Amino acid sequence: MRRGLFIKKVWIIALIISLMGTIVFADESEMVRNTIKSQIEAFKENNIAKAYTFAAPNIQAQFPTPEIFGMMVRNGYPVIWRPKSFKFTKFQDLGNKSIQRVLFQSYNGSLETYDYILEKYADLWKIAGVLTINLAGET
Repeated sequence: MRRGLFIKKVWIIALIISLMGTIVFADESEMVRNTIKSQIEAFKENNIAKAYTFAAPNIQAQFPTPEIFGMMVRNGYPVIWRPKSFKFTKFQDLGNKSIQRVLFQSYNGSLETYDYILEKYADLWKIAGVLTINLAGET
């Protein structure tokens, strides 16, 4: 009788631990998405100083002021600068790094896909790079 109760408790603890792993993963993806969304919103508001705060140290080293960073985004990634809409798709958790794929729609109707590479610094996710993704058959 006691052995059956012990086994039941072990199963319940194992179930709780496995569910907690799922919750942590969901929280990480949500934090990553919030970082990206917050930066895009800052661009829309022309708040370059705020958008710059979401950039990882490696990006800030390459673009040492918010103004230089803003010019790079405006000229190199116009759809990120002013998207009509955007949608989060595939997410990869790599521990202290993650990759979030984002599909952007421009005001002229074109679709562009980017992989955001984020790194974790003191429990904050920072954007360490953005890669253009060319998907076959994308319209």
